[in-house]
This record gives sequence, C-alpha cells and structure tokens, in this order.
Amino acid sequence: MTVLRPTETSELVHPVLLQSVSLTLRPTRGEPVRVTTKVLDLEPQPDGTTTIVVACPPDLDPAEHHFEASVSWTYPLGRMECDVTTRPGTRNYGPVWLLRPSAPPSRLQQRAYFRANVPVPVAFAWLCEDPDAVRDALEEVQDEPVREEALGVAVDLSEGGLLATSSVPLPPLDAELEVTVRVDGENLAQQARVVRHVRFASGTSGVAVTFVDPSTHGDRIRRLVFETERRRRRTR
Repeated sequence: MTVLRPTETSELVHPVLLQSVSLTLRPTRGEPVRVTTKVLDLEPQPDGTTTIVVACPPDLDPAEHHFEASVSWTYPLGRMECDVTTRPGTRNYGPVWLLRPSAPPSRLQQRAYFRANVPVPVAFAWLCEDPDAVRDALEEVQDEPVREEALGVAVDLSEGGLLATSSVPLPPLDAELEVTVRVDGENLAQQARVVRHVRFASGTSGVAVTFVDPSTHGDRIRRLVFETERRRRRTR
C-alpha cells in the first residue's frame, strides 16, 4: 500500500466533485457499516488538508459523529482510501457530513506489479490503419498505414505498464503501439497495448497501456519504481 503525501498532485489525494465514494463507519460496538454517498464540495484547510463534504447517506442520522471511518474511491490510478473522522454540518443545500482526514491517503496495490508515481517522459507511436483519417491533410491518399505519434508524462508506472498524460490524438483502444519511456537519459522502447483512455480532474487526457512483454525493460523500470518509492517514504 502506497501512502501519498498532501503535497503531491491534488487530484491523487482526494476524490473530485460529484464523485461517488464508499464510506466505511466503524462504531465502537458492532460491525462496520458501509454506505455509498457523493462528494458535494471540497474545502481546503489551513493545515494543507481538504475537508470532503458529502451528502448524508439515506437512513442514517445526519447529526451523527464518527471518530473511526474511512472513505474510498476509484480513480485512474486505481483504488484510493483515506482514514477520516466525520461530523455533521450544514451548507446552503442542507445537512451534510464533513470528512476530515486523520491520516495520509493510501493507494491500494491491487495489481500484479508494484507501481508508483514516477513522472518521466513518455512517447507513443502507432500505425493508423485508416488512410481516410488523414486524406484531408495530405495531397494524395496514402496506400500505406500512417504512423501517428503522441507525447506525454507518466503518472503511474510499473514494469507491467503505465498510465500517462497524453497529447492528442490518443492511440485507439486495444491498439498495438510502441511506448518509449525515458529513464536516466536513456530511451527504453517496447511494445504495448492500449487498455483504456482516462480524463483527469484537470481536464487533460490520458492513456493506460500494458506492456506486451514486461521482461523487456522490467529490471530497469522496477528498480526506478522502488527507488522512487523509497525516496518518497524517507521524506515523509
């Protein structure tokens, strides 16, 4: 489980407006209660944390306090979780619950390869199989597939794949492509496949790919990921 610091990219450390989140309430007696609610507002605090304002879940007391709870949500990087306390509040749209972080948020490692936020340059290259897509841009129709390229920055990296911001055009879903990651001044190129497109809270686009053969540059990327994570933990 990777702990993220509040100073990292804000879109990694809390859910976004109107996002559905899971709330786990841990009473002093009895089993935990799990409910789903929605983020109504995000209120920055002087200590650098953010109060998450959520709707009161149906059938629960809107005036209730909870000293042991956690909120979790899905984001392009995977599943996030943060320990919180809850207290009742009121906004101009009615009664709400105010979630205050009691510990740094965590990113749950649920995949086969350990991953971390490693902001290295990435280049994508693939063949456009439809020559009509570029007919207007060229004086004559191309008989051969056209090579498309896009640049980006890794947001999430592992030896098995990556998630990166990307310029447009985005490579199509399920497309086979060449991905080049720049590590310590060296370009590491390998074959990959697009598994999904994402839209970040900042409005930028991104693409997630899985490497066809993770062993191609697996040792180099794994070393970089673990070294990055060790440095991050030492500075906490």
